[in-house]
Amino acid sequence: MKDRRAFEKKDKDVLDFARSYLSEAFPNPDRQGCPPDAALRSLAFNPRESEPTVTEHLATCSPCFRRYSELLAELKSQSRVEARLSFTRISAWSKAAHPVLAGTAALCMLLIVIGVGLLLHGIRQPNSPPMDTHRKPNPTEPLNPTVAYSPFSLDLSALSPVRGSESATGTQRRVPVPSSPLDLTLTLPLASAEERYDLKLTAESETVWSKSAQAHLLKGKTLIQVEVDFRQIPARNYNFEVLSSSGIRLVQPVSIQAASPKNEEQKP
Repeated sequence: MKDRRAFEKKDKDVLDFARSYLSEAFPNPDRQGCPPDAALRSLAFNPRESEPTVTEHLATCSPCFRRYSELLAELKSQSRVEARLSFTRISAWSKAAHPVLAGTAALCMLLIVIGVGLLLHGIRQPNSPPMDTHRKPNPTEPLNPTVAYSPFSLDLSALSPVRGSESATGTQRRVPVPSSPLDLTLTLPLASAEERYDLKLTAESETVWSKSAQAHLLKGKTLIQVEVDFRQIPARNYNFEVLSSSGIRLVQPVSIQAASPKNEEQKP
């Protein structure tokens, strides 16, 4: 019994290390070569139908790996599975459990393999920096570029939730948003829940950017504070969408524009 517990603890430590390593070791602030959020969701919920390249990308992009981990947690919650599973239970369920849970278990096993492989790679080459297979090195680019995030606010407190595939009303004013790295603060409607929200930038029902962030209550207001980088987003009109886990959806028309010298707070 003592040996079994030690074995389970060792496996859990390996899994925790792999998750921690993949979550931080490969920063990709410009989101170069990242698949859309729909592709990560497909990998989490329908792994057999996803593209193999998406799985490969997770091993070299910490932001996508963190988003994928959030989607796995969402899947576990929907399936009413315990938040923390031991390695032994995952192995057993991967053969006999519900197909959705089996898929999740298989993916967790895959993450262990990726993490161990990266760990061994680091042991063989302790001084080698993380490799980014989706981006060619630029000789003129500094080794540690510093990205300056400018403060910017969107006040969504007056928006009414929309349901399903409804779009924003034609009376809403389109807000100009700089095409630059932003320290974005979103003000949600009164009494909005303190939970995680999915943020999206869409055009004609196509998601061109997405991120997940936690909302917090501050001085009677529910706020989301998140760093975003729109430098790779083409200048045009979009809808900025905020979706809660309970199905509440806010839609604010925006216009991505070339960054102006001054940072101004914009309100719809």
